[in-house]
Amino acid sequence: MRICSHLRDTEGYAPDIVNWVSTDLNDCDDLAALAGRAPSERADTRRTRERLVRAVQTWVHEHGAPPIRLTDVASLAGVSTATAYRHFASVDDVIQAFVLQLPLRAAELFDLSGGATSDALGSFCRWNECWIEACLEHGPLAVHLRSSQGFLQRRHEGEPVIAFACALIEPLLDALDGDTTLMLFTWNVTSDPREVLDLHQMGWETTAIADFVTRSVLATPPATSS
Repeated sequence: MRICSHLRDTEGYAPDIVNWVSTDLNDCDDLAALAGRAPSERADTRRTRERLVRAVQTWVHEHGAPPIRLTDVASLAGVSTATAYRHFASVDDVIQAFVLQLPLRAAELFDLSGGATSDALGSFCRWNECWIEACLEHGPLAVHLRSSQGFLQRRHEGEPVIAFACALIEPLLDALDGDTTLMLFTWNVTSDPREVLDLHQMGWETTAIADFVTRSVLATPPATSS
């Protein structure tokens, strides 16, 4: 599946983000490069990178908070700090690689479901179901890795995780009636992994949560005039 950027205003987006969202989703190397140094084709190098990302998952599971030093991640992964820095420039990069697993999984599920079609509403509904499934898989730990900045601000600044998610969701919203930016805001509020997990713990099924997100976005009110 190929994702073409439908972002209406790319000013402020990092060049690598703008270029990446028009590449083949199945080429995970491009995505991985957004959260660390360029990946290697060597199998042992890839395994080391995966160990470092899994170490973040283990750290968050044990501490309920993200690691603050790449040294700690390296130690937990059983590699040297020097090796960790050959894969990631900072602890923020390896955390970002971990967080990227959620939108990447949603994109994978959406691709398997048939991707975007001429049925705009149907495509959006399927996307939401795929997103909810990904949240249930990766959300329990991802919720501990929260940014102090708002969603739209991070979108404007081109944060890789947000830019990737927006490159997937905005074309679907563009095909619906309404203000894409405001609908995107509503989508983010209602599909936040914390809220998804909250509803799931209340006994809501995946399809019910996805339907709630869809109906909430479709009901997004227009911007009020100043």
